[in-house]
Amino acid sequence: MSGEKYVNLRESEHLRLMNSAREVDNLRQRENARASQLEQAQQHIRHNRAENDRRQRAFEQTVSQLSQELQANTREFQQRLHEQQIVFDKGFEALGQRLDAQRAEYFDLIAHQTEQFNQRFANIEKKEQDAGNYAQQWLKDAQLILSFIDQHLRHHHFTPGELAKLQAELAMTQSNFERGYFQAAIATGQALYGKALSLQAEIEYRQAEWDLHYAEAQESARKLLAECEVKQTNQWLLDTEQGSVELDAEIDYWSEGALTRLRQAVIQQLQSLDQDREKLTLEQLKVAIAQSGQWQGELEQVVCQAKETLIASQLRVNLADDLLDELAKSGWEVEDSAWEGSEQDRQRGWKNSYHLKLKNLSDDEMVTIIVPEPTPLGEIKNRVQFAYYPKNNNDTRFAAKQTAALQQMLMNKGLTSEPLQCMPGHERTTRGDEIRRDFAKVRQTTRGKGRTTP
Repeated sequence: MSGEKYVNLRESEHLRLMNSAREVDNLRQRENARASQLEQAQQHIRHNRAENDRRQRAFEQTVSQLSQELQANTREFQQRLHEQQIVFDKGFEALGQRLDAQRAEYFDLIAHQTEQFNQRFANIEKKEQDAGNYAQQWLKDAQLILSFIDQHLRHHHFTPGELAKLQAELAMTQSNFERGYFQAAIATGQALYGKALSLQAEIEYRQAEWDLHYAEAQESARKLLAECEVKQTNQWLLDTEQGSVELDAEIDYWSEGALTRLRQAVIQQLQSLDQDREKLTLEQLKVAIAQSGQWQGELEQVVCQAKETLIASQLRVNLADDLLDELAKSGWEVEDSAWEGSEQDRQRGWKNSYHLKLKNLSDDEMVTIIVPEPTPLGEIKNRVQFAYYPKNNNDTRFAAKQTAALQQMLMNKGLTSEPLQCMPGHERTTRGDEIRRDFAKVRQTTRGKGRTTP
C-alpha cells in the first residue's frame, strides 16, 4: 500500500464564496483618486484650448489685414466653421456617433463657401487700367492666409506637403504679376486665395478632431490609473455561516504582480502622450483609447483572479482546520505547520501549498499538504496529499488502515466522493518521501507549476 496518497476535493464551498463575495466600494477614495488624475487630464485640455484661442486671435489679426472686399466674407466663413466645431466640445461619445456625418458637413461647408468666394470674385470689377492693383491685392491676401498657416497651424502634421504646393502656386502667380500678366495673376490669385482658406479650414478641423481624441486618450488612461491606485488594496464581504466576513487583499500580492505590471503600462502610455504629443497621429490616439478600454477589462480580470486566489488560500486554511478536527479524534496532533516558500515571501506564502506535520500517540507521523492547482479556466482547485511515516517501518498495514480512515473521513465531511489515489512514483512504497518532513526547506522553497515566490 502506497505511503503517499492524494485526492481532489470538491469545490462547492469555493464556488459559493466566489459567488457571494461582494466588493466593498470605497467611494471617497475612488472619487479622490479619479479627481486627482482628471485634474491632470484637464491641464492638457486647457492647454489645447489655450492654443486654439491663440490661433483664433492670430487669424483675426490676419483677417484685419485683408482687403476690404474679403474681410466680411472671410469672417462669416470663420464663424460658420466655428459653429461646426462646437460639436467637438460636446464630448467624445456624442462625436463618435456622428463623426463621419460631421466630417462631411464640415467639408461641404468649405466647398460651399469656396463657391461663394468665386461668385464674389466674379462681381469684383476688373478694369484693365486697375488690373495691376487688383492682382497685387490678391497676391497680398493669399500671402496673408498662407503665412498664417505656416506660422500658426500644424500643417506638416495634418496636411503634409499641401502648403508647399500653394506656396509654389503663389510664386508662379508672383512671376506672372512681375512680367505684367495682370489678368492671369488675378485669376490665379483668386483661386489661390480660395485654396488657402480651404486648407486653413481643413487643418483647423483636423486639429479639433485630434484635440478631442487626445483629450479622450488622456482621460481614459488617467481614469484607469486612478482605478489601479484604488484597487491596490481591495475588500470583499463574504457570506459565511458565522455571518458576513470582510477580507482585505493586497491585489498585487494575490495577482503575482499583475496589478503593478498593468499600472506601469498605463503610466508608460501617459508618458508617451505627454512626451510625444506633437508626433502622435490620430490613428495612434485611437489605438491608445482602445488600449485603455482593453486594459480596463484586464484590471477586472486581475481583481477577479486575486479574489480567486485569496479565497482558495482561505479555503486551504479552512480545510486544514476541518481535517485537524477529525484527525484529533483519532489521536493525531499538530507538530508543525508551514506555508510553502514563506521565508522567501515575507513570512507569508499564502498563495502556495499549506503543509501540516502530525504525530499520534504511537509516534507515527503524517504530513498533510493542501495544494492549489490552477485550472485552464483560471479557477484554482485545492488538492490534499497525505504522506505516511510509521514508527515501525515493518508495519505494512499502517498505510492501508490510515488510507481507509482518511477516505471515510473525507467522504463523511462531504469533501470528496473520489477514492484516495497513489502519488505517481509511490505506488509500491509504504513510507512517504523524507523530503516532505523537512519543513525548514518547505519554508525556503516554492514548488509547483504556476506558483513562484515573489
